[in-house]
Amino acid sequence: MITAIEFVRHLGLGWNLGNTFDAFPLEGEHEAVTAAGRDWTPEDQQRLWRNKPFTAECAANVKAAGFDTIRIPVTWMEWADADGIVQERWMAAVQQAVDWSLDAGLNVILNVHHDGGNGDTLWIRRASRQWDAVSRRYEGLWRSIATRFADYDHRLVLEGGNEICFPDVSQDQAFTLLNRLNQIFVDVVRATGGRNADRYLLIPGFNTDTVLTCDERYRLPQDSIEDRLIVSIHYYSPAEFALAEHDCTWGTPATTWGTAAEVEAVAADFALQRARFIDHGIPVIIGEYGLLTEPVDGKDHASNIAWLKTVVNCALDNGSCPVLWDTSVKEMCFLDRETGRFYDPDVAEVFAAARARLDGEN
Repeated sequence: MITAIEFVRHLGLGWNLGNTFDAFPLEGEHEAVTAAGRDWTPEDQQRLWRNKPFTAECAANVKAAGFDTIRIPVTWMEWADADGIVQERWMAAVQQAVDWSLDAGLNVILNVHHDGGNGDTLWIRRASRQWDAVSRRYEGLWRSIATRFADYDHRLVLEGGNEICFPDVSQDQAFTLLNRLNQIFVDVVRATGGRNADRYLLIPGFNTDTVLTCDERYRLPQDSIEDRLIVSIHYYSPAEFALAEHDCTWGTPATTWGTAAEVEAVAADFALQRARFIDHGIPVIIGEYGLLTEPVDGKDHASNIAWLKTVVNCALDNGSCPVLWDTSVKEMCFLDRETGRFYDPDVAEVFAAARARLDGEN
């Protein structure tokens, strides 16, 4: 088999099926359907955040747009019990999405997503207070997922979690908790056998933040097979430019980006990833990156394009697969899922150039 570094280079350009299988109901949404006497379905779940359910045609459009890999974020909590056993109809819907994507010629990253988010409903962060219950559910959930996909070939990558951290305990304790969960993920997947015995696995960084994941307290799990683990890091820096819509506790919106110092700051983040992992034979996938595409007062469009181009090229320089976060109909909106066309021709040019670069290197 090829090395993990070579495998990640082969993943090329990636795209996230955002706000679809990862959606979860807000107060009253679930009840409105059940009160009408109708069962809640996986299609209802996918529509929660204003997207249409995923289709084979959408998968084909993603491939036609120049992407090699699709990340399918999935929030399981509405469909899994306290032991992590997943309802069949939800598992079948997720499996169908994976099958459509593979049939379209895409590699697939399948994860556990908002289960690890902020708040008690999103349960994984409760591990700091309820380790036994959370670890039992997490272990059972990954046993359910891994067993279902044990016979799938290595175009399928399993990812243990998403932006996991534990802000209610000390940072030392939080690193220990994440490292323990990541070890459970690897051990459970390997134990299910089949192609999972040597499948490439994507290990969540600490809140998938560059600096925190490159901290020496973050440690990759022990594995029964060498050279099959990949680190997941997300990139939305500087957040004041990429994410801020209004003044908030963590920053004030920046409307422009692209000075020499700002470009160098991004390059330095990617150099840090290289020094900590890639130079030691451990590849990195940028599991999410993106920025607001809806207008922010006074925000400079050319700066958006410059930032996208810089991040994509820095990732490719590292041999990383950059996976664009795309919600289709909300704040981060890049690709028309029904046509496979980019909404913004300037964004299309960024990805056409990246596609040409990859094709020229292969």
